[in-house]
Amino acid sequence: MKILTKKRILCLLAFTVLFFAALPAPVCRAAELRFYAIDVGQGDSSLFIFPDGKSMLIDAGTPSSAKALVRYLKECGLRKIDVLVATHPHSDHIGGFPEVIRRFEIGEVWDSGYAHGSDLQIKFYTAIRDKKIPYGRPKRGYTREIGGALVEVLAPAREIKGTKSDANNNSIVLRIVYGDVSFLMTGDMERAERKDISPLPCATVLKAAHHGSRTGTDAQLLRETEPLVIILSYGQGNSYGHPHPEVLRLFSENPRVKRFDTSGGTVKLRTDGTSLIYDRNREVVSDER
Repeated sequence: MKILTKKRILCLLAFTVLFFAALPAPVCRAAELRFYAIDVGQGDSSLFIFPDGKSMLIDAGTPSSAKALVRYLKECGLRKIDVLVATHPHSDHIGGFPEVIRRFEIGEVWDSGYAHGSDLQIKFYTAIRDKKIPYGRPKRGYTREIGGALVEVLAPAREIKGTKSDANNNSIVLRIVYGDVSFLMTGDMERAERKDISPLPCATVLKAAHHGSRTGTDAQLLRETEPLVIILSYGQGNSYGHPHPEVLRLFSENPRVKRFDTSGGTVKLRTDGTSLIYDRNREVVSDER
């Protein structure tokens, strides 16, 4: 295991709408926050287990990865997911949610609210409705203390239209802060949304947008966020060519950045709010895929 230290370091079917209000930052505890970038193949799914045991699942991979995801969540000891976050309605992000909702108690759902209109999105909303799960569409500026950490919504700030992928550019983007350690969860944010909310805050851990696509990460983003750890979520040999070579070159040009890929299995991090602990054997030290 290795330790890093850094000192600077949230409608189509609005069934039960949550009323969002800002809350003060939490007091740091001498307990651990656990983070899992789950291997769901060519998709995205991240789990936070907060110091008090509350949980947040951000995205749920593809429909084909749903059963494996449910199995993994149960192996983590979960019976309830306190907050389920759908960053945007593409199938590689919400595909597993109907099964997750079926198999777990869900405290509430945070949704981007972008109307994709796919059968899968309708299935997702129907599952929420049938179980009467509280549902909301948080916007930029909303904050919530969860389990000893502060969750900040950075995007969406407004509805973005007319891009090559409006669904991606209306992603929920979150910053999760525990003590001096922070996580920037970017969904499939692309240039239009990034420009809308720039400059982005610093983050200890950056979950690279859009599976390491050139549309999600560039040199300016890295300058703004100054990450020490970058997570790439993608499936080996995928047809999109993710992560793109120019993005990998950006990472390799910054020797202080530690890179971890879910194509090699689930990435696990933990922090007490001061130090970040990870398995150094999982660090990617070359661009070979």
